[in-house]
Amino acid sequence: MEDNTLQELRDAVVALTEQVSRLESKVAKLEEQQAIPEADLIAIGAAVAAYFGHKAKVRAIRYGSQNRWAAASRNRIHDRSVPHVR
Repeated sequence: MEDNTLQELRDAVVALTEQVSRLESKVAKLEEQQAIPEADLIAIGAAVAAYFGHKAKVRAIRYGSQNRWAAASRNRIHDRSVPHVR
């Protein structure tokens, strides 16, 4: 009886190994495709947040562009993005 269950386990491992290899090949194909545009990611994130009931609050709205270098540098100081990646 133990030989039967051992063979079943081996068959299950072989089947799972084949399934993992198929999934890895699918993931490799997906990685080769183009990246998703940022605007689409924002739209998807907003849809998911709305679906789960997150109420977003508008903190600030700023219109127009700053043409002067001083204003642009002040804006850069208050920017919270990471200026470099290690």
